[in-house]
Amino acid sequence: MDLLLDFRWQDIIDIGLLALISYRIILMLQGTRTVQIIIGFLVVGVIFYLSGVFGIAGVNWLLNNLFSSFIVVIIVLFQSDVRNALAQMGTKSFFQKATPKASLDMLNRIFKVCEHLSKTKTGALIILEKSIGLAEFSKSATPLNADFSERLLVTIFNTHGPLHDGAVIIDRNFQVAFAGAILPLSGSIDFSKDLGTRHRAALGLSEESDAIVMVVSEETGTISIAHKGKLFRTPIIDVKVKLMELYTKSARQIQREEEREEQEEQEAQKLGVES
Repeated sequence: MDLLLDFRWQDIIDIGLLALISYRIILMLQGTRTVQIIIGFLVVGVIFYLSGVFGIAGVNWLLNNLFSSFIVVIIVLFQSDVRNALAQMGTKSFFQKATPKASLDMLNRIFKVCEHLSKTKTGALIILEKSIGLAEFSKSATPLNADFSERLLVTIFNTHGPLHDGAVIIDRNFQVAFAGAILPLSGSIDFSKDLGTRHRAALGLSEESDAIVMVVSEETGTISIAHKGKLFRTPIIDVKVKLMELYTKSARQIQREEEREEQEEQEAQKLGVES
């Protein structure tokens, strides 16, 4: 009761701001090595606690000395991430989040760019970031942090430009975050021979994140989408409809559909064996 009586309206604002800032920082750290390092620290912390409980003196002494300089270790390990986080906090994209209607409008604009590039047979790789951060794949890229513009994308992929061979990363707020990103190539042995390096790179990224990767073929002008290790191509499917569908669906919905498809395939295989 004393705690409730001492509760002020300033405390509500304080808790709300801390929750919002923590949430945005967690979103920025998703998909980066920082998360793995934090998990590693948690594991070391558990080992430190258990070594004290069970009297394992050597390990306890070593970890105790490590944690005594904890602040210095944090600054050394996370200096680039701290710098990037502080820089992003100074931009309007830190607190902004696109509404569903705005997202659909932006997806339409992005697809129109792909259609233009398709007509001119200009190769392109456009990555739409979702819940998993892509900082890991942007280290070799050129940071732009620019508002989305159709002309900007067309200019980037101009064959005479220095960044046309890499991928463009569009973040969750539809900011053109990076250009010239180099992506990991897919190692799939089922990869079709008529597809080039761009498609292999798109599949490679889609295997390691939940990002949606738009690909425009330089040879044929075909527009494709890579997502979760699968490639969707025209004219087999309506790529624009698939783009809207994949971007607006939650990860849980997509996972449920994939599990249902796998079950149907397994049942079809069983029926084939029985027959």
